[in-house]
Amino acid sequence: MTSLDFGAESVPVILPASDPSLGGASVLFRASKAEFEAVFGASLDVRGPGPVEGPRWELVIDPAHDGPAVLGWSPQDRVLTSRAADASGLMRTFQLVHTMARTRSTREVDEACPHLQDAVDRTIAEVGAAFPGLELRGLDWPEICGEHAKGVVEASDPLAAAQRWMARLQDAHTKIEPTARPAPPPYVVSVRDGAAWFVRVPEGTPAFEAGVRPGQRIVGLDGASGPELARLIEDCRSRTAAPRHMLGLLTGRRLLSVQKATDIRVAGAEWTEDGRCDPVESIEWRRLAAGTGYVRLKIWQGQVAEGLDAALAELKGCDRLVLDLRGNVGGDLLLATGARDRFLRAATHLGWIAYTDGHGGLGPRVALRGEPSSERRWPGRLVVLTDPLTYSSSEDFLLGLQGLEHVTVIGRPSGGGSGRARSLRLLPDWMLTVSTALTYDRTGRCVENSGVPVDVTVRSDGPGHGPDDPAIQAALKF
Repeated sequence: MTSLDFGAESVPVILPASDPSLGGASVLFRASKAEFEAVFGASLDVRGPGPVEGPRWELVIDPAHDGPAVLGWSPQDRVLTSRAADASGLMRTFQLVHTMARTRSTREVDEACPHLQDAVDRTIAEVGAAFPGLELRGLDWPEICGEHAKGVVEASDPLAAAQRWMARLQDAHTKIEPTARPAPPPYVVSVRDGAAWFVRVPEGTPAFEAGVRPGQRIVGLDGASGPELARLIEDCRSRTAAPRHMLGLLTGRRLLSVQKATDIRVAGAEWTEDGRCDPVESIEWRRLAAGTGYVRLKIWQGQVAEGLDAALAELKGCDRLVLDLRGNVGGDLLLATGARDRFLRAATHLGWIAYTDGHGGLGPRVALRGEPSSERRWPGRLVVLTDPLTYSSSEDFLLGLQGLEHVTVIGRPSGGGSGRARSLRLLPDWMLTVSTALTYDRTGRCVENSGVPVDVTVRSDGPGHGPDDPAIQAALKF
């Protein structure tokens, strides 16, 4: 019997009696069950606590459980058991399902590898079995591993070498990063040909207060300038995993993501970024010209639903809403799809999703459908502004809206990340994330690596706050 063969068309999933909500994550688990159905080759029936006989997946919270979360498989009883001390630990076992399918083991533990070579071997196996974007990009994974894997073990800076290895996959979800992530910058910075310049400088930021404005080039970074700075920028680019059309902006984001005080210089100005991650207001709104409301959604986290409710109420009566997703790299999937449903006018076929099966293949495409929200909805026209940093959950928001009669997308195509990434511990201070799905719009076009297309192409300087923003000016015509 192969691992995870339940021998049934439908498998009950038994939620834990002590916390059937999974710490608030049960809604996401139910929404993502197709990911596991692709691995099991069977549908999942998520149930509340209670005795069940026969094949099943039991989610067990055991406060006495000592150690990392464990995923166990009994081939005789055809019972899969997730066991952890709390709900967050249970969620970690979900990341191990693909691993168990690949290894055909009966026990997988959420723990780091003991040695660097083991981490490299795990990366080779996990990406090869679960990453769905190789054929799409024309990439040969064994060849890429042959060029990079040995060098990671021998490198003086193994993390940098590992990141260059993953960057070859051109996917911002599939990467190796330190567990302690640096704070992302409030700026949009673009990198090309060994140079970096500011695209967006929000008011109130250290750079803005120093007099920096869009279009200014970085000429110094922590004492590096000239050829040394160019080498630093190129090193950053080589370690950034992203589709080609997104690479320049995501490299700029990495370049200024700092964990310690960093001195930055442009012509006529110098200041220090301290690496603090100040709270981000996820949403802001205002009125533009008569009949037009403007909402900027910066990230899918926090009080997005409440903020959007307040924005739609305040902007009621406007004929047109400009929704700015430029620079929104993603976040909470349910917040994004919940917001999307506020702009649907009928039950809508959004597209499809296909998950990897844990053995290097793709499961069947699953139709994605949306229903108009029961929350406050928008009755007028919708214009969405996008750029290559519109990524991940922001693309789930766009999926199914783009192409509707009352929706116009302006700007540049989104980043192209189907995502549904799973995360695995490699070393105590390294994490590997691997995309596990491809999404398709309702025409069958794959979002991965190319993004959601726009109706009107406009290059702009990022989310703007002035009347001269070219994307907003274009939006006012629709």
